[in-house]
Amino acid sequence: MKKIKILALLAVVMFIVQDLTDMRRGFSDGWRDAKEETAFGGRPSVTLEVRPTEALVPDTLQGRVSGVKVPFWATQVEAEGKVEPSVAMKVTTFVLIPVGLLMFYGIYCLVRLIVSVVQGSVFTRLNVRRMRFFVYGVMLAAIVVELDGWFAYLNATERVLLPGYELVYSGLKFGWLPFLLLALFTEIFAVGVKMKEEQDLTI
Repeated sequence: MKKIKILALLAVVMFIVQDLTDMRRGFSDGWRDAKEETAFGGRPSVTLEVRPTEALVPDTLQGRVSGVKVPFWATQVEAEGKVEPSVAMKVTTFVLIPVGLLMFYGIYCLVRLIVSVVQGSVFTRLNVRRMRFFVYGVMLAAIVVELDGWFAYLNATERVLLPGYELVYSGLKFGWLPFLLLALFTEIFAVGVKMKEEQDLTI
């Protein structure tokens, strides 16, 4: 039990440190984006992942010392102006609001879970519910964000034309293995709590 309490305290410390770091980074990014929008007359920029096609005639760069010219091409393009969102993107943005609230409630449940563990109450149904709210709330929010990224890519392929390049999907935004492992351990924990309750009843 002492090891569990120590791990719970470490989880609280790491959660606070990581959360504050993410908040500071998010605030800095938002502040910078707001400045860019002001500089461009309120029109934000859009970043697209691209790759050259066979039709591209690459330009060249010349080395300052060697004088050798080498071809170059872009892999990412940032353009001023906003790409009009599709209906699917608007729907995912709308859905993300209640899902985001559910995720924040899940984070609250995680904090309550850690406090409960520190106080010595571990194998309870309430803790099982708290774990499920946290894990599945975060997973649901991540799924909506992934869908939004995919819809944004499909929308850009229909509305943006770059001669010599094709748009590419940047890939998944999250590593899904930790999410799946958390869900697995949550269900294992739930089975353990159920077995403990059945054992207590038989005694």
